[in-house]
Amino acid sequence: MSQVICPLCGKFVSVRHYDPSGFEEDILLVQVQGLGRGKGVEIVEKYSLLNGENPELLDLISDRVAVIYDLLYEETEETEDNEEESDTRQHESLTELDELDKEILSAEEEYEDINDLDEDILE
Repeated sequence: MSQVICPLCGKFVSVRHYDPSGFEEDILLVQVQGLGRGKGVEIVEKYSLLNGENPELLDLISDRVAVIYDLLYEETEETEDNEEESDTRQHESLTELDELDKEILSAEEEYEDINDLDEDILE
């Protein structure tokens, strides 16, 4: 059985049971109180970190999310940049070919004009 280690918090979760679709779309701080030995805890208070009450913790989370984002999307952004550069180079090559084609056509027209003059002289 494979386990996933969350890159944000380090929690181990079974791959079969990992489904983040039902996760809360907020960052909650939960204060709990113990119920005694072996009896668990009860939730005393919940509040969102997004309201600005604990900026230090929110900064830590934001910094870590930025690292994870770079980890996931850095290669994709590099690939897109490389594709854009390739498209630009291809466009430049086509532009250069267009100019070369124009020169060749122009030279061919001049050659045809010279041939026409030769035919006129021979007649």
